[in-house]
Parts: sequence; C-alpha cells; structure tokens
Amino acid sequence: MVKADDEATHDPKAMTLMEHLDELRGRLTKALGGILLLFFISISFAGPIMEILKGPLISALPEGHNDLHFTGPMDVFIANIKVSFLISVVIGCPIWIYQFWRFFEPALYPRERKYVFPFILVSILLFFAGVSFCFFGILPLALEFLIGIGLEVGTPIITVGDYISLLLLLIFGFGLVFQTPVILVLLAMLDLISAKTLSANRKYVLVAILILGAILTPPDPLSQLAMGIPTYLMFEVAILIIKLVKKES
Repeated sequence: MVKADDEATHDPKAMTLMEHLDELRGRLTKALGGILLLFFISISFAGPIMEILKGPLISALPEGHNDLHFTGPMDVFIANIKVSFLISVVIGCPIWIYQFWRFFEPALYPRERKYVFPFILVSILLFFAGVSFCFFGILPLALEFLIGIGLEVGTPIITVGDYISLLLLLIFGFGLVFQTPVILVLLAMLDLISAKTLSANRKYVLVAILILGAILTPPDPLSQLAMGIPTYLMFEVAILIIKLVKKES
C-alpha cells in the first residue's frame, strides 16, 4: 500500500507490511467493538424498531391482511437479532467509515491526506442518504408493486423472517452502492484507476450497474431503475472529482 516514489519514500508515515496488518487489526477491532456495543443497546428496543420497520409493508398490504406472520417459535427472536444488527450497523456507520478511511490514510500521498476527513463526512452522508432513499422511496414502491402482482393470484401471508431479510438486502445494498463515488476516488488516489480509464469503460460500468440492480433489488423494473440511475450519476460525479483531485485532464 506504500507508494514507490520519492514523496512516499520520504514520508514519515510510510508503514511496513506488518505495521499495516497491525493497523488493520486495530481498526477492525474498534469498528466491530462499536457495532457490538450498539447491537446490545438496540436489541433492547428491537420491538419498537420492528414496528417502525414494518410500516412500509403494512401500508402496502390490503385491508384485513396488514400484519406480519411467523411460522416457528424462533422466527421473531431471530428477526429481532437481525433488526438489532441492521440498526447497529446503520447507526454505527460513522464509526466503521471513520476506521475504514483512517486505515487507508497512510497509503495516500501527503498532499492527498487533507481530503480524508472531507471524504469521511461525505461517506457518512452518502450512506445515510442511500438507506433513507431505500426505506422511504424504493421499499414502499417495490412492496406495492410486488404485492399488487401477488394479489392477482393469491392472499398475502408475509413472514417476519422474509420481510427482515428483504430489508437487510435492500438497505445494506443501497447504503453501500451510494458509496460508489468515494470508493472510486479512493482507488484513484491509490493510483489503481484513473478518470481516463473510467471514462473509456462507461458502457461496461453501465452493464455492471444493471446487473447489480437486478441482484440487489426486487424483480421489478422500477426498483432496478431507481438503483441504477443514481448509481450511474454517482459514477459520473466520481469521474469529475477524480479529475479535480488528481488534476487529470
């Protein structure tokens, strides 16, 4: 991760491989420790949190079927564990995002390290934006579409386990996809990619975004477009930022 040029060679913050491994272990320990602490706090509020999280589903279900179901004695308990994990990772995103960027900081040129804290802030805001966009925008539309199709052939009986699993996939998927600009800029700052390379491979990126949308969203075109369009826009924004940071033409 240390760059082999005069600037990196004379950098007092340059680290050996073993120092990088020690740094990685320390950053992971702090990130996981923070998430674990939040997990034990949030598990005490799993019930009220579940009531909030099932709101989009209740709104999409027809009258008389507006509730979740469970088929086994452990279903609700496991769902509460998943909900607590979800909340701890979402609320704890400032912790693990901060540790992520601080781990990569020594690999950057000294002149680039001034961007670390702005990128930490942007990463946190983008993650919350992705989660909010998913929960308040995509999830209600996807549920209404899918349940509407299902009502044409049967009666909806949605289990708590299925619904929470869908929530985990969508929320984490959108939260991470919204990190596209900062991840691409980080790779550029590590000299692994360039704005020129990204620009030349737009068509492949577009195909990859469509495939990713098909994997991470429910099987309806609206959800896939709702993920694909902002992802591609963020890809273009990343190219502009890389050109500014790296001073590429």
